[in-house]
Amino acid sequence: MTKRRHSIVIEKLLDLPYSTLGMLWAGLVLFFAALYFSLGQWLPAHAPMPIGSESVLRSLGDSIYFSVITATTVGYGDILPQGFSKFLAGLQSIIAFFVFGLCISKLVSNKQEIAIRQMHKLTFEDVFRNTREGLYIVRKDFDHIMLQAETLKRIDEEHWENLAVAYKQAQSLIAEIPDFYRGDGDLYTIDERREQLLQEAAHRTLHRINQLLDTFARSGINWMADAESVHELKTLLSLVAAITPDWKNNSPYTQHEAFDGILGESRKIQGRMVNVTQ
Repeated sequence: MTKRRHSIVIEKLLDLPYSTLGMLWAGLVLFFAALYFSLGQWLPAHAPMPIGSESVLRSLGDSIYFSVITATTVGYGDILPQGFSKFLAGLQSIIAFFVFGLCISKLVSNKQEIAIRQMHKLTFEDVFRNTREGLYIVRKDFDHIMLQAETLKRIDEEHWENLAVAYKQAQSLIAEIPDFYRGDGDLYTIDERREQLLQEAAHRTLHRINQLLDTFARSGINWMADAESVHELKTLLSLVAAITPDWKNNSPYTQHEAFDGILGESRKIQGRMVNVTQ
């Protein structure tokens, strides 16, 4: 419990701006200078030499000077602590060293935070690009299958396998979308333009599936007979139905019509599956 309290105190100190830490350090210097000066005036035997044996103005200046060189751990040796001032000088050195350590820790922490932000941004951009490009490739696979269906009025076994794989690929890519809104908003938040591009990619992919099923219907191809691709399509639709409402709720932007469009395309596909089954 004590360690946790100490950790909280240190974290709060690290949250202080550099100007506050600087003022804290300067305040400590003046505080200890006042103590050294007071010892010189009232207890010269416990004051740093020669403070107290000089004029008041010179003693004040030497007190500030001694406090500064003690806080910076320079210690030129021209003024020597004696008696109780030895304890004060040691205490001041420890406190000043602690404050200086806080400044260094804060500087290192800020550098690390900048590096983490940059790394997170690069990772974010990479995942974003891969998601959009991956959905584009999936749509191109659908186009190849549609071309064969329109040309040959049938789908060979290889293309059925490709269709199932394309559905699986779409699942894995759409499943990554919630990661753009999960837990790291203080590091990097998806901007509105990128969100619109993601929405567009998801909507186009589902719309392309509807076009694919239209092509199958015009070509007289019983696409429901291929159990594997139908299973993967159902899994994809379940994933879209689960993710899209959360996507909409987690979006920091107010333009939500695109989410309704994505769900609308998904419902169209589900309706086709019901109609074919009946």
